[in-house]
Amino acid sequence: MKKILFITLFLLCYGTFIIKGQEEACSELPRKKVGVVLSGGGAKGFAHVGVLKILEEVGIPIDYIAGTSMGAVVGGLYAVGYSAGMIDSLIQIQDWNHLMRDNVYRKDVPASQLNNQDRYVVSLPYNLPFGDKSGGVSLPPGVFTGQNIYTLLLNSTIGYQHDISFDDLPIPFGCISADVRTGEEIAMRKGNLAEAIRASMAIPGMFTPVEKDSMLLIDGGVINNYPVDLVRSMGADIVIGVIFSPDEKELAQSRGTISEITQQIWNFIGQEKRSSNIEDTDILITPDVYPYGMLDFQRPAIDTIITRGMTAAMKSRDKLIALKKSLDIGENAPAPAAKINPYLGLDTLIINKVFVEGITPRERGYLNRWIDIENGRVTRTELDEIIAKIYGSGIFNRVYYRLEGENPFDLILNVEVKESNRLNLGIHFDSNDMAAILANTKIRFNNSLNSMFDITTRLSRDPYLIIDYSTNRGIFYKGGIKYKISRNDLSIYDRGELLYNLGLTRNSLRLVFSEFYFGNMMLHLGAEMEHFHFYKTFGSIIEPPLSVMKDQLYFNYMLNGVYDNLNKDYFPTSGQYFSFQYSLHTDNFIKLKDEVPLSVLKMNFLKAVTINENIFITPRITARYLINDSVPHMYRNLVGGRTDEHYMPQQISLQGSSGMEFLGNVVLSADVTLHYNFTSNNYLYTNLNFTIHNDRLNTLFNGKSFPGINLGYSYLTVAGPLQLELGYSGLSRRFHPYVSYGYYF
Repeated sequence: MKKILFITLFLLCYGTFIIKGQEEACSELPRKKVGVVLSGGGAKGFAHVGVLKILEEVGIPIDYIAGTSMGAVVGGLYAVGYSAGMIDSLIQIQDWNHLMRDNVYRKDVPASQLNNQDRYVVSLPYNLPFGDKSGGVSLPPGVFTGQNIYTLLLNSTIGYQHDISFDDLPIPFGCISADVRTGEEIAMRKGNLAEAIRASMAIPGMFTPVEKDSMLLIDGGVINNYPVDLVRSMGADIVIGVIFSPDEKELAQSRGTISEITQQIWNFIGQEKRSSNIEDTDILITPDVYPYGMLDFQRPAIDTIITRGMTAAMKSRDKLIALKKSLDIGENAPAPAAKINPYLGLDTLIINKVFVEGITPRERGYLNRWIDIENGRVTRTELDEIIAKIYGSGIFNRVYYRLEGENPFDLILNVEVKESNRLNLGIHFDSNDMAAILANTKIRFNNSLNSMFDITTRLSRDPYLIIDYSTNRGIFYKGGIKYKISRNDLSIYDRGELLYNLGLTRNSLRLVFSEFYFGNMMLHLGAEMEHFHFYKTFGSIIEPPLSVMKDQLYFNYMLNGVYDNLNKDYFPTSGQYFSFQYSLHTDNFIKLKDEVPLSVLKMNFLKAVTINENIFITPRITARYLINDSVPHMYRNLVGGRTDEHYMPQQISLQGSSGMEFLGNVVLSADVTLHYNFTSNNYLYTNLNFTIHNDRLNTLFNGKSFPGINLGYSYLTVAGPLQLELGYSGLSRRFHPYVSYGYYF
């Protein structure tokens, strides 16, 4: 009996030990791994941020994350340690219209380039028929190089800019791109993180492809827009996916347009893989973002799209909670913490050395002028500004950087010099001058960045050709020679009545002794030979003066300066502009008609003032003073037209006027523009102006004065503003309607 009892107790204890050991062994088994997949979709991809917010709220652990296109952008940021809230904040402060293009903010454009900004709609590469090359114009690989979005990616991935395995990120990451040379899908799991994301979002035709090794990479959405298979291969046992289903209303609205083609091409090429990946998804979240589309990057749309993502994820909340329980994570327990990115809170970077790749050692000193790093320290914002200023010089196709080491870093700049053989084209139409085309190219005959020919022509009713050769060209100094020939058909009025027409050809050859730049300031000293040839003089009411009918040659000297820190050319909201010019005009290098030279002083000042976030006011004052009594006819004060110096160098613009008129020796014009930015790129504005003139400065305010008013609407498009106006000027004494499209030149 005792033996039986002993054996029974022994077996019970042994069984308990075995069961406990099995339980402990089971508890030590790793939980299943969760992967998140974010599809492409352009601006619709902002919904991913809303979904990630709900996943964080529920406490779902994310062990792997993969995405394509905009899904790669959001997923890549999440992988390096940004929370959903941080990504939301980062998205909200961005100017996405700026990021998705190659625009440069005006404050980052060198003073020498300000007049050339926003003139050209397209830039086409071309070859001259020299040597074994055939001539001709070709299409660029993309409308935009992606400079601005890549700069944002570089800034956001500091600490992970060298070649790495993406498994070493706080959350292992992967993204998809496509190689157009082989047609193969490329799963990007290592290398330069920012470059991989940039390749994944290289929308064909919109962004230039990314050259890497022997591959030419474009947006992975054309082949695998929803890469569940990628995150499975990374090790995910359970997949949570976010995808955008085609919306019948959206498709119907865009039917027959390029928008329909853009939206459907992603579903057309990779349809089979898309279907299989959807079937392989454990929890599928499909945000409804209609009526917003791929290109709705405006701030109100972004807010709504993120909210739609949260709403869609909330519909799957019960499934998410069940998943969390199946992973043996309590309902109220937070998700396990990922690896920490030590660089997220690092704003000031310590720079040890600066290196430049892509240009010769001889040219590196030229580039160093833009690199302003005091005491070896630079903030992230300052680093972005340095990159923007270098790119804003117009010399480079792209300006990238990488940081190597651990704070202190080595800063390595990688630049690609812009080919001089590019044809830049701008267009403009208005009801005054009809259609106009502006064409420009820059030609360098050697590898120097400091010496080039800049050739510009305007094809219109009043055409011109400018050949500008500059040497020692940089952000601080410019010298050279500039030739301009223009042909103008001028209608001269008097209080709205046509007096006569002048058809003239103007040739000018200007020697630029020195042109200095100091931040937002420019100082110019030069001499000019100017010749007027009159091919038509026809009087409607009176004949033009006899002196006008003869060819005239003058030799002029000028000193002028500009201070310009306006943030925009059109409808500025901050900054101010001031310019002055003092010039001497002679007919024999020394005198004018055997008397003292003609002295001319011209000044212009305007300032942008913010009333509130939508309303802005810009007062402006312009004055031109002919100091001598005897003034050649073609140097008299000419008032009228849309912009200063559009037809003639001495022209003072007057909004709302219907023609140009010669006024007295002293002209003072003051106006104020009030504009209301009621939605993105939509403006209502009014201009009130007042002009007074006389022949003597001390009796100016006893002279004749003319008030005026102008009312208008403008919509700012990619090719420039569309403007509709109705104006009245007391000078011309009539109402003047005006319509224009494109940037003025």
